[in-house]
Amino acid sequence: MQRKYLSDVQAQKSGGLEGREAKFGLMDDEEMGQSEFGFTMQQQAVVDDLQEAVQSRDKEIIEIAKSIEELGAIFKELAVLVIDQGTILDRIDYNMEAVVEHTKEGIQQLEKAESSQKNARPLKCIVFLVCLIAFLLLILVFKHRRRRGIF
Repeated sequence: MQRKYLSDVQAQKSGGLEGREAKFGLMDDEEMGQSEFGFTMQQQAVVDDLQEAVQSRDKEIIEIAKSIEELGAIFKELAVLVIDQGTILDRIDYNMEAVVEHTKEGIQQLEKAESSQKNARPLKCIVFLVCLIAFLLLILVFKHRRRRGIF
């Protein structure tokens, strides 16, 4: 084919082509029984099969690209959820630390109240006994005054 093209180019330069000037070694469909691009029927069938395969792969690639976009969207949503849950966990952690601190303070106050009550018991007993003694002395004083008739 290349030899024919080369000879046609040389013939054109020398001016010896008659009616075949536009072909440059390529035969038309009637001459070779070929399709519009210079392919035989068998070659055209292979080209058609390859075009179908390319179109099928293009569709598959488009589907994969859509799947990847959907996967990216899912990961973005997942990232938002993780951030939200991280915030919630931070709040829970803060609240737990606050609970521990408040519990420690409550325990200290209870211990202080307990020690105050323990220290106040003897004092209450002493005050009660002093009041009882004073009351009994008053009763004794009034009883002796009645006997003497001071009233």
